[in-house]
Amino acid sequence: MEEIQGSLTAEEGEIGLLDILVTLAENLKLLIIVPLFVGLCALGIGFVLPQAFESVAVLQAEPITASLMTTAAVLDPVAAALGLTKGTTVEDARRKLRDQIKVVVGRTDKLLTLTVSASVAQQAQAIANALLLQTYQESRPKASARKRLEGQLAEAQGRLKNAQNAAASLVKRMESPASSVAGGAELARGYAELLNASSAAQTQISSFEVLLEGVSDALLVQAPTLPQKASQPKKALLAIGVTLATELLLLLIVFMRQAFRDTPETAETTGKWARIRRALGLT
Repeated sequence: MEEIQGSLTAEEGEIGLLDILVTLAENLKLLIIVPLFVGLCALGIGFVLPQAFESVAVLQAEPITASLMTTAAVLDPVAAALGLTKGTTVEDARRKLRDQIKVVVGRTDKLLTLTVSASVAQQAQAIANALLLQTYQESRPKASARKRLEGQLAEAQGRLKNAQNAAASLVKRMESPASSVAGGAELARGYAELLNASSAAQTQISSFEVLLEGVSDALLVQAPTLPQKASQPKKALLAIGVTLATELLLLLIVFMRQAFRDTPETAETTGKWARIRRALGLT
């Protein structure tokens, strides 16, 4: 009895696989021709859609510079200089320009990548150059802040000079034959402290100089590129995606249609079809 049930189960599984193969064979032309036709149509539409070119610039900068690039202080002068405010308001031009730019700062290398998209390659490069120039200008400290930073820089330079003079004096005392062993140890500790003070002052001087100079071309790793090919739309990817989606949709429709055909006409199924028609308002 068990052998008979096993053979019946195996036969049902084989019949189910054959049904699938028969369904695919009967609809083979539909499953091949229609997706290819739709994919070709999508490829043709890709040639008609507006193109977008991307200009990319890379520079060494902090995240605060990335935030500065998307502010009105940078975007408004750029939009006005490039004539992007003609026939529209300043707010709309700023919003459109903000949508055209993308700024990303790497977590490890701290490199800022500026990507500008436009319908024309030269325009994308021009916007990127204008954004960088305006960012350079806005990153420099204003009059009051500049005066304060210059004072702090002078103080740090004074501390560095005093520490270096004191360290040179200690070196002469340590080299003197009159210095004792105990006194030499004290002088060595003092010399080490002066070296630490000199290093700290030098670090402060470097940071103040960077703040005074702001962002400049010296930090530019890659100037804005002139794109040769459009980045959008991706025609091949669009055609492949639409073809695959159409193929999957057709497979679903074909198997659902075959399942409905194979469903036996009984009183139960007739009642279910009636309920579906009533739910859809078809009766």
